[in-house]
Amino acid sequence: MNGSPLIRLLDVSKVYHLESGDFTALNHISLDIMEGEFVALMGPSGSGKSTMMNQLGILDVPTTGTVSIAGKNIASMTLLERTHMRRDVIGYIFQKFYLIPLLSAYENVEYPLILKYKTRDTTGRAAAVLKSVGFDQEMSAHRPNQLSGGQQQRVAIARALVNDPKILLCDEPTGNLDRKTGFQIMDILTGLHKEGKTVILVTHDPKIAEYAHRTIQLEDGRVTAS
Repeated sequence: MNGSPLIRLLDVSKVYHLESGDFTALNHISLDIMEGEFVALMGPSGSGKSTMMNQLGILDVPTTGTVSIAGKNIASMTLLERTHMRRDVIGYIFQKFYLIPLLSAYENVEYPLILKYKTRDTTGRAAAVLKSVGFDQEMSAHRPNQLSGGQQQRVAIARALVNDPKILLCDEPTGNLDRKTGFQIMDILTGLHKEGKTVILVTHDPKIAEYAHRTIQLEDGRVTAS
């Protein structure tokens, strides 16, 4: 880890204006996440975890305060700049996989490269990241409905890795998996962390959170422990 935070939240609040009145989802949060950290984000339903992930994933901007990622204030960026940062700096891994059903495993992983370079992958990058999560050429030709949940999550991890992001943002990545498979997925994420990725993990499971080096507890939109 170097001396400057990769992610900094400074007095961040997020207020949703509803018909029933204003709802404060994040309440004056200040937080640093250093490059190379493995952080778990925990808290009960309604604590602000999803809102926090939307901020960290540049899917939303704060009502007040500042969110900076890799030294850039996301609120001051253009929509195109945010899109490029999401594509190049952050890899997303979700509970529900979100693979494209009509595409093979290989094509799902190749897709972000096509979006970035406007051409099919000729570098071998997509095949290499699939191999790194245990997929050979034959398995890579399978569509999502021909794969188990654990295999689909491995494809989703490969897709998140293909553009070599600094940050892996993992939203309940083991939530749809059995315990054994979930721990296998966590072993993969631990290996990626050891290779230098910054991993941010949302989980309800204390056993899964134990893989992280730091746990941030949220309650009622506030950080209660970090």
